[in-house]
Amino acid sequence: MLNEADNLETLPAKVLGAADAIPDVETELILVDDGSTDSTWKMICDYCYKDPRIRGIRLSRNFGNHAALLAGFRAATGDVGMNLAADLQTPLELIRRFFDEYKKGGEIILGARRHRADSAVDQFLSRVFYRTVNLIASQHMPIGGIDTFMINRTVINELVQLHGRNTSIVGLVMNLGFDQRSIEYDRPVRLQGHSKWTFAMKVKLFLDGIFSFSSLPLRICLPIGGAMLILGVSGLAVTVWNDGMVVSLCSLVSLAAILAGFQFVGIALLGEYLYRVFQEASQHPVFVVREEIGKPVAK
Repeated sequence: MLNEADNLETLPAKVLGAADAIPDVETELILVDDGSTDSTWKMICDYCYKDPRIRGIRLSRNFGNHAALLAGFRAATGDVGMNLAADLQTPLELIRRFFDEYKKGGEIILGARRHRADSAVDQFLSRVFYRTVNLIASQHMPIGGIDTFMINRTVINELVQLHGRNTSIVGLVMNLGFDQRSIEYDRPVRLQGHSKWTFAMKVKLFLDGIFSFSSLPLRICLPIGGAMLILGVSGLAVTVWNDGMVVSLCSLVSLAAILAGFQFVGIALLGEYLYRVFQEASQHPVFVVREEIGKPVAK
């Protein structure tokens, strides 16, 4: 969570209340502060002192949603774990529905958004994003998107061993395999505060979802380059065939612009992949924990 002091006033009680309604289940609530600058961490500490089931993790800076979720799952000790956003836009009755599906044998239960109470622009961009990722990266994400999921201990152990920095945690979970099931739900409007997902962050998530799981953008450069080569040779042959016909300056400039544009696109695509290789080779930590509070629930 990032600067979610307003939502924190009611979040722990609501989440624990929904979890306590499930019989014979011990619950631990891990609150991850992803570099907040408001009173979020102070409130987390207060809750941890009052309720031993609540634990807090404070990251040294804002590492992003992917890193914060990994930090939470690495600290989790239960047989099953579920992520929830602090904005309370995920209906808490999903906890029970997810757990029931888990007891039926589901190892990964995905929350597929059927409807989202967002602006028309956000809904359009979301559908474009998921359709594109499914097409290019060969994923099978619901068109409405996925915000929350529940995974069992086996999946958690596999997930926390992954060290991808520029990637999508939902993509990583789905890429692990196992028995995957989905439950549809309607996401309500945010009641307090504002979304921290800026347009730039959404663009980065879009690029991470593609470049982390597909080599198609690079592979497609080959047929396009071949087609442009054939086009260039054909143009030269036509010129020779017509006894050196004079080609207009406009045509030459246009052809040069097309060739240069394609080259820059190819270089940019290659750069995106090389950047991710560099990030992984540098072995920078995915996140850094500044402090923790609370003890794991005894099993």
